[in-house]
Amino acid sequence: MSDSNPHALFDYVADQLNPLGLAYLHIIEPRIKGNVLVAEGQAPIASEQLRKIFKGKIIAAGGFEPDTAEAIVEKGDTDLVTFGRYFISNPDLPKRIKLGLPLNDYDRDTFYTFDARGYTDYPFYSEQAAA
Repeated sequence: MSDSNPHALFDYVADQLNPLGLAYLHIIEPRIKGNVLVAEGQAPIASEQLRKIFKGKIIAAGGFEPDTAEAIVEKGDTDLVTFGRYFISNPDLPKRIKLGLPLNDYDRDTFYTFDARGYTDYPFYSEQAAA
């Protein structure tokens, strides 16, 4: 989704959502376009801006690594961070993050192809360690 003035649009929408008592606002950082990282190294700017406006819980997605997810939550710009590609390639992602274990690399070309390859064939960490 795009707009000629995204700050004005999304600031307005976030403000209009406040009275509705939503459980949360889920946002995707603009460094992601579709499923492609288009702004390598860009900080999570949408979370920071919308936190100033939206009064409820915010869930952020889009290009986060475990360390950047932890940092944005600690900073207070979001309440939760979601992971997509790393959950596909790491069936035990919460455990890996908690224990500081390395993450499996992912292969975007195999995402959502209606095949087990690249979807259900990524190993758990314990399986890698045993191999």
